[in-house]
Amino acid sequence: MVQSGVVMSSRAAAAGNTVLVEHPSSSAVARIVGGGERVEFCHGGRGHTFHSLWLRERSTTAGSVDPVNRQRLYEPLDVDADLRITWCRVSESRLLVEFSDGHHAEFLFDDLAEAIRAADGAVGEEEPPAPEPWVAAGFHVPVVSWEGLHGADHLDATIAALDAFFRYGFFVLRGTLAQPGALNTVAAHFGRISATNFGTLFDVRAVPAPVDLAYTPVALSAHTDQPYRRPTPGIQFLHAIVNDAPGGDSTIVDGLAAIRALREFDEQAYDVLSTLPVEYRYDIGTDVKVARAPMIELRPDGTLGQFRFSTRLDYAPAADPDVLDVYYRGRRWLAAALNDPARQVQFRLLAGDVAVVDNHRVLHGRTAFDSIGGARHLQGCYIDHDGPATMWTLAMRRLRAEATPR
Repeated sequence: MVQSGVVMSSRAAAAGNTVLVEHPSSSAVARIVGGGERVEFCHGGRGHTFHSLWLRERSTTAGSVDPVNRQRLYEPLDVDADLRITWCRVSESRLLVEFSDGHHAEFLFDDLAEAIRAADGAVGEEEPPAPEPWVAAGFHVPVVSWEGLHGADHLDATIAALDAFFRYGFFVLRGTLAQPGALNTVAAHFGRISATNFGTLFDVRAVPAPVDLAYTPVALSAHTDQPYRRPTPGIQFLHAIVNDAPGGDSTIVDGLAAIRALREFDEQAYDVLSTLPVEYRYDIGTDVKVARAPMIELRPDGTLGQFRFSTRLDYAPAADPDVLDVYYRGRRWLAAALNDPARQVQFRLLAGDVAVVDNHRVLHGRTAFDSIGGARHLQGCYIDHDGPATMWTLAMRRLRAEATPR
């Protein structure tokens, strides 16, 4: 029996019967099912079944969450394991629910619709753009003005910089102060700087007795930084203070595009490289860092989580020789693909330029340089991925707020 806008008997729900309510002006329908364990909800032609505990933990009714930090004020054991929904109805824009512990909650239709889209794998309104694989042909280095990030149109400049980062895993900031230490301010604009065994800021220049090949004038093939750390640094900032030495051009290449190409070319190698734990080791006697993980680390949904590629310090386990045949075949294929000029983009950092690189996806390198023929001094640091992710979310909220009529 259906009665528009009327709450049906809670005793019917407790008995395991359905309780259906709808609102004539909202085209929304809610139904208690499963003895009150769930609510079937339909609005705008989309339907979904919500678990009672899922709804309860998203309640923002006074006393449920802190009004400032929005963290819950209760623990899982404070809620009955057999919590039931005893009452529900729909209004013009909200689903109203009462639980068996007497708690009342309201849920906006828009929030429920967003949850349904997320459960279906759709990208939310505040989610950054999806990664787009790229190769050298037709790819132009995204350049963003540092001054623009602080000017009248700073919101547009911020969105442009972050859009390039999330799509391509890379962009260049131009026009920063070309002085040692200035990178502290630049990187902190995007997130909190994370110190590593090389310090908070590290200097990249040729030095005697280098503790890393980066501190020599030799060419560096495509690689990701510090795969031996737990966690691996997320985003690298590389700041050109002076770059007058002959040579020393920067290179970047998209690991995501190469991985997808490997999967199409040799699926067996892709499977081994995404499952076989490899040891990554940094050991100079006075400092040792070791991590073990697949070269291609996948998320539960099968998308790329992290690419670790540094062929001067990776060591495969003593696995079955047949497995290692496939591993070395795939590693060799990737080494060739990632250093193929058809995939790599080569460019020169000018004094004051900052290269911003997603170290979990995009590989970087450089050509050899002549340390006698001119000065070359870069400084680098790392931040975590949550910095740009937070910036994107806040930028989207501000963009929507500015577009909303008052």
